Amino acid sequence: MEFKESGGFRAYLDKSYADALYRFGGMPFMIPVVEGASVPEEYAREIDGLLLSGGDDIHPKYYSEDVMDGAALSPDIRTDFDFSLLREMLALKKPVLGICLGIQSINVYFGGKLRQDIPGHKEKGRDIRHMVTLARGSMLREIIGVERLSVNSHHHQAVSRLAPGLYPSAVSDDGMVEAVELPGKMFVVGVQWHPERMQEEESSRRLFEAFIKECSHPSPFHGRESGG
Repeated sequence: MEFKESGGFRAYLDKSYADALYRFGGMPFMIPVVEGASVPEEYAREIDGLLLSGGDDIHPKYYSEDVMDGAALSPDIRTDFDFSLLREMLALKKPVLGICLGIQSINVYFGGKLRQDIPGHKEKGRDIRHMVTLARGSMLREIIGVERLSVNSHHHQAVSRLAPGLYPSAVSDDGMVEAVELPGKMFVVGVQWHPERMQEEESSRRLFEAFIKECSHPSPFHGRESGG
């Protein structure tokens, strides 16, 4: 989700997210930012799962760093709202899938940090691909069913310090954390790539279907620990 300011805030969502959720069995709803202390709790009660989408950069003050030149910052209202929604979903033990900015939000929320600019992972007008290795014993590897996976790359930031309590479930060949999950009894998964732009690929189908199934039914992943 992106935000633009012009006499107020205007939010929009890339259609591919909604298309992927619907295609693989879900019913997507865009969640507008509404200011009010009880709003995130009310939203969390009404929805079955939360997809934290891509967007502009989290202000580095959220992980105690200064802004680097060239940053394209999300407004704080979005970051605060995303964090509040995430907090309420965790409290209700409802599933969360983070994509691109979404994985970064999950990491920062739990106390991690981001690398503010990385070269070679995003080029305008060009589809960059690279390989990631899925960690043995991770929920993500069990869902997707392979050890090595080709993914797209449309980001200039990434996890630098992994948050305490999160498990790195995929790593790129250059050492970047490309996916995280929360071990234990909840489906909380973040991926740095964009599976909604890879809908024809088996890995994306499996990931979205697992998330949507988790939104509707008790998961086979409940009660297991990542990394075992």
